[in-house]
Amino acid sequence: MKARVVGICSGKNFEFVRARSGIEQAENNNLELVDYTDEKAMSQFKINSVGKFDCIYDTATGSGHGENYVSSMAKLLKDKTGEYVQINGGISTLMRYLTGTMQSQRKFFFTSDEDNQTDLAEIVRQLKSTGVKPYVDVKPFDGQSVAEGLEQLKGRRTKGKIVFKMD
Repeated sequence: MKARVVGICSGKNFEFVRARSGIEQAENNNLELVDYTDEKAMSQFKINSVGKFDCIYDTATGSGHGENYVSSMAKLLKDKTGEYVQINGGISTLMRYLTGTMQSQRKFFFTSDEDNQTDLAEIVRQLKSTGVKPYVDVKPFDGQSVAEGLEQLKGRRTKGKIVFKMD
């Protein structure tokens, strides 16, 4: 089954996203990339996509600088069946869900940082089955690399995840 997959990123990251999408070259016509820095393209994408998505996987909302794309993107979900998955956020996200003040989301998926090998094994299984290639920037655990990693995070220009290797 072919699916429409949309990645929203800056135009300079199109090739980075395309290379890690898990979509084979022959199927790249199913991968659509939208440059969020291009207001006209982003606006047109939203207008043309209302009610068309089964799932939105939001990796930006709640990532630490006040981003909140839920209200503007949730309207792109199919009515009653669409699922909005937000991977960032904290206790405030959970509290909004529990108090019923979370808008536009039909289902809620909450993760924790507790050691849970069952969940980790499922994530690995799903990644292997889709061919998605997460990007991990592995750095040695030393003063210079830690300082560099923190600067990357503060500058909000990091790609993928930064991991420090401890020997």
